[in-house]
Amino acid sequence: MSNQKRDDGIRRRDFINGMLLAAGTAAVGGSFPMRAMAGGTTYPCDGAIGTDPNVLRGGNLPSVFNIAHWLRDGRLTFKTNSVLISSSPCDSYQGSQPLNADNGNYDVIIVGAGMSGCSAAFFITQQRPGTKILILDGQVTPGGNANRDDTSPIVDVASTATAYAVQPYNAFLNNIYNTTGILWQNYIVPSPFYSYYFDSQTPYVNPGTNSWNIDTYVKGLDSVPYPMNIVNDLKAARADLMNWYHKPGAPTDPADNSDPKYDYLSPMTFDSYLTQTKGFHPAVSDFYTRYAVDALDGTTSQASAYTSISFLGAEYFPEFAYPGGNSGMLRHIIKWLIPGAINGSSDADLLANPYNLAAMDAANNNVRIRQGAMVLRGDTNNSSASVIYFSQGQFYQATAKAVIFAGQSHTARTACAQLFSASQANALDQVTLSPVVTANVTIRNAAPVVDLGYDAYYWGGQYFADFVVADWVGPNRNDPTRETVLTFYGGNTASVADQPNERIKLLTTPFSSYENSLRSDMNRIFANRSFDFDRDVVSMYLYRWGHSMVYPKPGWPFSAPIMQGGQFTRVPSPRFYARQQVGRISIGAQDVESSPANESAIGAGLRTSGEVLALL
Repeated sequence: MSNQKRDDGIRRRDFINGMLLAAGTAAVGGSFPMRAMAGGTTYPCDGAIGTDPNVLRGGNLPSVFNIAHWLRDGRLTFKTNSVLISSSPCDSYQGSQPLNADNGNYDVIIVGAGMSGCSAAFFITQQRPGTKILILDGQVTPGGNANRDDTSPIVDVASTATAYAVQPYNAFLNNIYNTTGILWQNYIVPSPFYSYYFDSQTPYVNPGTNSWNIDTYVKGLDSVPYPMNIVNDLKAARADLMNWYHKPGAPTDPADNSDPKYDYLSPMTFDSYLTQTKGFHPAVSDFYTRYAVDALDGTTSQASAYTSISFLGAEYFPEFAYPGGNSGMLRHIIKWLIPGAINGSSDADLLANPYNLAAMDAANNNVRIRQGAMVLRGDTNNSSASVIYFSQGQFYQATAKAVIFAGQSHTARTACAQLFSASQANALDQVTLSPVVTANVTIRNAAPVVDLGYDAYYWGGQYFADFVVADWVGPNRNDPTRETVLTFYGGNTASVADQPNERIKLLTTPFSSYENSLRSDMNRIFANRSFDFDRDVVSMYLYRWGHSMVYPKPGWPFSAPIMQGGQFTRVPSPRFYARQQVGRISIGAQDVESSPANESAIGAGLRTSGEVLALL
């Protein structure tokens, strides 16, 4: 969710899922240092992990992100009719290549076939039927942060990124869900939703504790193994968060839809809100940090109180999870945009059948989605906008009346660097994105997890903080004999300044380190549940997000409000300036809507669709 001007290196970031290429690159070299970042950090080539078969599934593959690194490492020189690639120890690409014309007739080009990009296409098409739209995406299949893995030996449709969403709570969400056939009511996550494992690695826990607490946010909260004063504070915190959910104008996603009188929550950390504003015991902050390091990319001492309250308030109310997470929602949107994209018409058909990539890019479509197309540059003038992309070993230039960069904002920051004013470039440089590592682990029977519910957290993992049970929302969740998949999510505790180094770890940490970490975690948390990692794990696959989600640091949603004429007035934060339309180029994605939420991604699609519709 990496710069000469800032220690966090935001300008020179890796590209992520929604902006990556599926075309084969040359073999990756060893760990040669690449360009130095501010603060002395260097970018290595992808290490041995980049060739490990257990890390070569999903969308964010070396054959994909290595192309994006051409731009990150300053290897591309764009000329009128050609593109020059400078040499690197990381691959064998070099020399001048011709720039071919993409002669398609497009009204709008959208960069990224994730939730933001496909939502933008939906809102444009709904408002202006027949608009000619080209969506360019670097991965093998659409999805971005809404992607999945369902290939053997994985026995279920498992998410590789976002796992669930909250019930729709405003008009534009109901619009896109109802219009595209997203039957969220059929996929409500049944209780128990959350369970927590408490042991000696849990701060403040009662001595000798070594057990799971089931349905921790609801029924289990009465019996969490803390001293009674902490239990009472946890109950009070739950009541406070539930109250926020019902307040008119309370923190929400996208953040712009809230009341400015609550903007005071933005500059403070969630830890400060819990321990100082509310006076709760520090254990309450630590308790919610288990959630925050996964969902919000940081601890409660690092994440904004505004975003934390928005997220956690919703956790006490209905949420839904399609098989494969939010990829199921995206499939419905793409089917609505391009009827031939997936065979069949039922909900089951759309979830089970593969994408028809040829049909998605058919010349007679109003909306075309082209996979394996990495966008590396954007330009704009008075009457049109254009992009240069790399696909199947060739560079192409495509032109339209408007362009939306719907991948995370660092994609536009780098691909359109020549277009930004100093102030907008500085605002974009203040976006902080965190890398997340995800693993799908197939276990031979579900007995160790059959009673835990959907999402299970624990303390003390080296890389991971929790897992979801991939088939919990389904008819077999109570069968202890079934094979099932656990999707583990990384727990980021690094600071804003450390995020570039965290991304480098994704390139240099061997797969065996992640495997050993999960072996230790699972053998510990399932110790009393007849589990042995080496006996019971059928397969394990790792997915690396070079940039996963926006880090909702204090002050990112809004600056502190001011009082004028007896009314609270909103003071824009840097994200407002970062996302300003540049000529005919719009900047979308969840990061400039402020939070790492599916709803923010859809909101970015709504906002950018309105910007480009005014140009058509």
